[in-house]
Amino acid sequence: MVIYDGTVLAAWGNIERRYMCHSIRKSYLSALYGIHVGKGNINLNVTLAALNIDDEPPLTKAEKNARVFDLLTSRSGVYHDAANESEEMSKYRPKRGSHPPGEFFWYNNWGFAALGTIFEQETNTRIFVEFKKQIADPLDMQDFRLELTNYQYEPDRSIHPGYPFRMSTRDMARFGLLYLREGIWNNKQIIPKNWTKESTSPHVVFDKPYFSYTGYGYMWWAGELGDSEKYKMYSASGYGGHSIDVLPAQNLVFVHRVDTYAQKNVDKAERLKLLNMVLAAKVSEAKPHPKMMPIQDSLKRTDIVELAPNILDRYVKTYKVGNFEVIITKSTNNGLLIESRMKYKTGKFRLLPLSKTRFVAEDVEAPVSFGVDDSGNPVQITIEFPSGEKLYGSPID
Repeated sequence: MVIYDGTVLAAWGNIERRYMCHSIRKSYLSALYGIHVGKGNINLNVTLAALNIDDEPPLTKAEKNARVFDLLTSRSGVYHDAANESEEMSKYRPKRGSHPPGEFFWYNNWGFAALGTIFEQETNTRIFVEFKKQIADPLDMQDFRLELTNYQYEPDRSIHPGYPFRMSTRDMARFGLLYLREGIWNNKQIIPKNWTKESTSPHVVFDKPYFSYTGYGYMWWAGELGDSEKYKMYSASGYGGHSIDVLPAQNLVFVHRVDTYAQKNVDKAERLKLLNMVLAAKVSEAKPHPKMMPIQDSLKRTDIVELAPNILDRYVKTYKVGNFEVIITKSTNNGLLIESRMKYKTGKFRLLPLSKTRFVAEDVEAPVSFGVDDSGNPVQITIEFPSGEKLYGSPID
């Protein structure tokens, strides 16, 4: 999705589908920090020791000297096991005690998770609730649903959970446009102007490119290599090719999504190639009040049916599927929610009916079907994952 001068210049694919945001979630938290730093609720120079932030196994005295500022710039010096950490991140993580706080950049999920704990402790709020109140609602985000959010707990690694976000492309474009407008939406200052500048400026400048980036701010990447570098771009970036790229000098926001549910991946070079093609397509200044021609390219499903509440109620149960549980509950709109409870892998999705016994888990697009008895009560559940794996289970309550 390409936003130019506040208008949708181009959009293709299913811009309504909520994909995983992966590490873009950190830039959302950065925005919430900016709001509460502006209110005086959070002090960036306070240490972990002063905040009584610890972990299991415990942090050392030296590690507790890290400040909130050090965590925001990924220079905490705390190399503890972390929730939501990839095998590669764990493998190459520096040894504990190898660098003091504030001196060495390492993209560190422990610091990002601890920032979530600190935020909730210091503001007496919850991340997703506050995001809805402070950002999603004021920006009229169309697809953000509080009931679809969850924390990722990994207690054998750390006491600080991850906070994964799923969001549609069009809602992410709103977030990028909010930053392009220096925190203003509908003539209201949502995020302090100075924070939109400070958080996206490079507080860490790399001697050599770090995954093609040239600097790092407060959970925002500053600049990338390639032709786009001259446009002074800053980015919220996530695994697999997800990004919100903001180019203030060009008055442009570029949002790029990838179906990482299905293990697809687009590398940064290809994303930048596409972005540079978009930039090169500009041949003149925009005319005043241009007439935009909408592109009808939505992939929204048209095969959803309505089922009576008594039929939906039959499926509200807990199911044993392999070595994990699947819980089906009623959603706020009287539909169904499906939640999987695997080790570290949880998620809530709306369950959309295709027939009385066939459904699809929204966003992830995973087919879910039920075998029923003569009374219509479920006796078996079948889930087909995007990877092609198919699992079977049965009710346990």
